[in-house]
Amino acid sequence: MRYFQFRLLTVLLASSIGVALGADARVIEIKADSYFFKPDTITIKVGEPVTLSVTNEATFLPHSLVIKAPEAGLDVMIETRAGNTASATFTPTKPGIYEIYCDKEPPFGKSHKERGMHGRLIVE
Repeated sequence: MRYFQFRLLTVLLASSIGVALGADARVIEIKADSYFFKPDTITIKVGEPVTLSVTNEATFLPHSLVIKAPEAGLDVMIETRAGNTASATFTPTKPGIYEIYCDKEPPFGKSHKERGMHGRLIVE
């Protein structure tokens, strides 16, 4: 019986910690469609936990949302298939303006980024 009580307490504590950590993150919803993000400029604060939730509204094309600035705590890669939503949580550690872009490149023609699928993350 004691083992069962200990396991139950452990599960409850782990669940509470997970809920508390997730509850602290600010959720920002982003729409991805044919070669654009909406919004394409996002402003957050240093040390603020953020969850980017990306919904791919395209009917066919997969998209991604990439932010590469590991020196600022930003190493984000979100992949979304058409009609799906995906997310990533991070906490920026350094102020600055960082590029957001889709890294998809078709076998011919311009990349999604070259077609206008990019934006800015402003960390204050």
